[in-house]
Amino acid sequence: MFRWRAERVCREEEGMLRIATLATFSIGFAVFATMAAPQSQAAPCGIVHKQARQPLNDQNFWLLAEHGGRAFVDQRTCLVARIDRLDQPATLSEAMGYCATLGQGGPYGDMGWQLPTMAELTSLDSADWPRQREAFAQYKLPPLARSETEYWTRTEWPGLAGSFAVVTFSAPTTLVRPLEATKKASAWCVFGVTATGVD
Repeated sequence: MFRWRAERVCREEEGMLRIATLATFSIGFAVFATMAAPQSQAAPCGIVHKQARQPLNDQNFWLLAEHGGRAFVDQRTCLVARIDRLDQPATLSEAMGYCATLGQGGPYGDMGWQLPTMAELTSLDSADWPRQREAFAQYKLPPLARSETEYWTRTEWPGLAGSFAVVTFSAPTTLVRPLEATKKASAWCVFGVTATGVD
């Protein structure tokens, strides 16, 4: 009887020791995760100011030093978009070719551009633009210039074979509609990799 009780106490103490060890490990891991979290939250796109090396958090859109200074980043979505666009009408195939060959190639190339999805392109129409109008006015970006120009996306329109979504940043609002791939619209290209510095 005494031996059974002693063995039971030893087993309970071993169990408590395992629980205490596990709890200590869990607390240590939680502290490490908490210490690491603020840095990633401060710069969600991994982008910092090139001179100050500080996370960008006081405005939404930033001109990038990369891509020859011809692109900007939207910090809400981490989407990188070109400043210049193909504003002359082109078929979907021509628009895709235009984006795909931007930046040329070779060891000094800057390729990786593509037509945006419908969601990516419409996401560029942000309520933050008026606050940054002065900094971007010279580039006549569609969400600021507001015109009836249609821009291709690579999003197929459900139920209409051979049609893709086009986006218009018109004066009253932003419009989306289907357009046959053989028809013509303009192209505004986005990049597939997040940049890491700004002017």
